[in-house]
Amino acid sequence: MTRIQILFTVILLSLLGCARVSSPTGGPEDKDPPVLVSSSPKDGQTQYNQKTVTLVFDESVTTKSIENNLIITPSIEGNFKTRIKRNTVQLVFDSTWRENTTYSFNFGNTIQDLNEGNVPSNLYLSFSTGETIDSLTLSGKITNLYTAEPVKQALVSLYPSSDTLNITSGAALYLTKTDTAGNYKFQNLPSGNFLVYAALDKNNNSKADTDKELYGFLKDTVKLTENTSQLSFSLQRLNVLPLSIKTNRHFGKYYDITFNKPITSYQLESDNDTPLVHHLYATDKIRIYNTKATYGDSTNVVVNANDSIDSNFKQNIKLYFNESDLDGDKLTQEITPSSSYVTNNFELKVNFNKPIATYQPEKVILQKDSLNKFSLPDSLLTWNSSKTEISWSLNASNFIEPGEQFKAIFGSGAFISIESDTSSVIQKTFQVAKSEDSGIIEGTITTNAPHFILQLLNNQGKVIRELYNLKKYTFDNLDAGNYKVRMIVDTNNNKRLDVGNILTRASSETIIFYTDALSKSKNISVKKNWEIGDINISHTVNNND
Repeated sequence: MTRIQILFTVILLSLLGCARVSSPTGGPEDKDPPVLVSSSPKDGQTQYNQKTVTLVFDESVTTKSIENNLIITPSIEGNFKTRIKRNTVQLVFDSTWRENTTYSFNFGNTIQDLNEGNVPSNLYLSFSTGETIDSLTLSGKITNLYTAEPVKQALVSLYPSSDTLNITSGAALYLTKTDTAGNYKFQNLPSGNFLVYAALDKNNNSKADTDKELYGFLKDTVKLTENTSQLSFSLQRLNVLPLSIKTNRHFGKYYDITFNKPITSYQLESDNDTPLVHHLYATDKIRIYNTKATYGDSTNVVVNANDSIDSNFKQNIKLYFNESDLDGDKLTQEITPSSSYVTNNFELKVNFNKPIATYQPEKVILQKDSLNKFSLPDSLLTWNSSKTEISWSLNASNFIEPGEQFKAIFGSGAFISIESDTSSVIQKTFQVAKSEDSGIIEGTITTNAPHFILQLLNNQGKVIRELYNLKKYTFDNLDAGNYKVRMIVDTNNNKRLDVGNILTRASSETIIFYTDALSKSKNISVKKNWEIGDINISHTVNNND
């Protein structure tokens, strides 16, 4: 063989070798999920006591977080290991099953095909260790109380009514999760009396951490003797941890009392006649000021506080101040309304970060132009109890016409704080919108509720207007944008939303959103010079409200 022939042979063999290791490309994407071919035990099998569960599929599969996300009910003691061999998944358990018990396995998205991640549809398996298998079902829907939207991947828990645990104190025997539409379903349940709970269990501890997770409950005991559906309820926020003081200590020039949760009201009582200057510095913190500039001496103070579940807290503390080189907070202020457009009747507010000692009314004016300036009489003025908020109830028609602008001007030193620092010059321009510059939403409320609250929400879900017990309503002078309208059945007529209390098993007050009958949308799109009517809500109060 010549050199040329040898070289040609080497090149040919090299090309053939490359061809052998190449993978075919292209082809249609695999969109078909794996199909369960067989299982051990079989679905619905009785008298099964092996410590393994085996699933065989029609293609190669893998698992995804199966140890954490596989839902087994009733809950098991111990753990399991997962073995995967091509198209077979085997779960090996380290503990035995309970006698005469029906078990169900809801695999969710824990098993998928090897290449595309397709998930078997509704992969579910049940078996019994006894001679019969339980077969009752219980289902419903979970929504968000504040938005009325379905909640996906909520943990739904079922406790026997005789159980001393609930969703805040321990994991349930029976668990499931909601689908993307907020629907849940328990299968293969025994007959009995149960309590139903749900939570957005973000840390996967199978409980509701009420200080940071949405949760909810069905008020009444479910007496399960037949298949039961439409057991629906909402998730809410309500911290039911006992109110306590987390820290109480001096901080720079101040003395701070910090609680473990927000408080709704409080009182401080000292053991002498010296008045204390203080305010709610944050939702969970009281700040006390050293107005006498005394250090080292302590004063006994009784702290009384309440939280959102109306539990009362009372504790004695030793109040003292230490000298500090740290600078105190500088006086800051914020004007509301934040929008430049106002309604004809509106409230002008200034909020401060510390109590105000002195107010000089001559330094506060409303100015239309250089010739038209208006002072604010004390008869329109209101302070809050800690003197950190001042407000005036104003009628804009007293000094301007619709469409005209005016300025609220607060001159330098208009306010002097309890620490003797003065406010800087602040001003804000407002305008009473003309009808052609704004929109209107109006409608009718049809209800037998004796008391209700009607709320207008902006696109971020913030409540911007409220009306009480008006069956024909109007929200006018609205900026262009998207809004929602909702009605709260104010059962106790306290003009606020009361959510469910798991400690007393009191239900949340009912919220009904306006929803367009055709589009099923809650959004109401408002344009300038546009009036949207027939935003109507109808609700009949029943025993659940």
